[in-house]
Amino acid sequence: MKNAKNRNITPDPLEPPDRAILRELQRNGRATIAELAAAANMSESACFRRLKKLEGSGVIENYTVRINPAAIDANLTAVIFIGLANQSDDEMMKFEKAVSKIPEVLQCYLLTGTPDYLLRVAVKDLEGLERLYATALRRLPGISRFSSNLVLRSVVNQTNLPF
Repeated sequence: MKNAKNRNITPDPLEPPDRAILRELQRNGRATIAELAAAANMSESACFRRLKKLEGSGVIENYTVRINPAAIDANLTAVIFIGLANQSDDEMMKFEKAVSKIPEVLQCYLLTGTPDYLLRVAVKDLEGLERLYATALRRLPGISRFSSNLVLRSVVNQTNLPF
């Protein structure tokens, strides 16, 4: 795969050692080369080369950390549905560019059907959600419909992809 961001490129098939490395990284993002090599049953130098290939090809997009929202006072999660008045490429691009600049927006998905977009946002409390709506969300370009649901609790919250 030349560029993981290009949706038209078919990825190269992953070999068993690549899959083992990826599974271990999903389990432990801080795994050392020695730990990855052991999980893939290969030498550290071969593992290092495979890891660099996975990074260079875009299979591994980045390394990150998961933070407990309560630890940083981001206790309220809301799912927000947004419909646009016009689904032209230009209007959608304007919306997507603007929404990507809002720090409280954790995820934004373009959907089929109605509504057009789903956002997942994190804020401190209801007042924070109201403030986010008043100062940022309702000012997004092209919005015609807006609705939200509050998340009561997380049932499944994983980042690991099945393969």
